[in-house]
Amino acid sequence: MENPIIQKVAEDIKKFNKEAITIKQTGFISNQIFIDRLIYNIEYDTLNLKDEFKGTYVTINLNQVYKVEKSNNELTLYIDNDTQITLII
Repeated sequence: MENPIIQKVAEDIKKFNKEAITIKQTGFISNQIFIDRLIYNIEYDTLNLKDEFKGTYVTINLNQVYKVEKSNNELTLYIDNDTQITLII
């Protein structure tokens, strides 16, 4: 049986496909990444976020995600070690 968190992320991230997004990471390390045109895939429980035209990418091990929150323009992944990753359209 597939992990329900992975299923939720797969369902919720569809809205962000081919959009310009900001990825914010907060926690023990904080940073911000801009992606002009998002393409993504989930393979082997890993979420791969990549800019279609640039070399910018982020890879997230979805086995470390314990909570997912979605609002109109944001998707937040809560990850072990008190880290949050938010995708913003």
